[in-house]
Amino acid sequence: MQFDLLALASDVIHTSDRNLGGTTVASVVITGIAVVFIALILLIALVSIYGAIFKVINKKASEKAAAEKAAKEAEKPKAEPAAAAPAPVVQDGIEEEIVAVITAAIAAYGAQSGKKLAVKSIKRSGGGAPSGRNAWGAAGLAEATRPF
Repeated sequence: MQFDLLALASDVIHTSDRNLGGTTVASVVITGIAVVFIALILLIALVSIYGAIFKVINKKASEKAAAEKAAKEAEKPKAEPAAAAPAPVVQDGIEEEIVAVITAAIAAYGAQSGKKLAVKSIKRSGGGAPSGRNAWGAAGLAEATRPF
């Protein structure tokens, strides 16, 4: 059997030889857009379903942890309230309101972290940076001259 290469080459249809009409182009474009949007909708649905599943799992885990914590709290004997912390040593010239604010801020921070913190002393700082700037000026200078 002998093949005629010239005859085979003449049977090949190139896209440049076709006359693609407007309806063919429009149908290909619309089909492509429809496929992309359907795929995106399916991905959104899949992510939403995963989110709902993990939300339920996390809710069950947090409820279990809360129940375990409540059980531990019930088992723990009630401690007697500790004596009040001694008053902090305050340097002359610091107002009582400032001492109260500092103590309240430290107590609030300790309550957040679950630790009991106490103020032992309150002193004025040495004046900030060695260059004589206040703390805000020194921080601004350090930020402006920090290497990349």
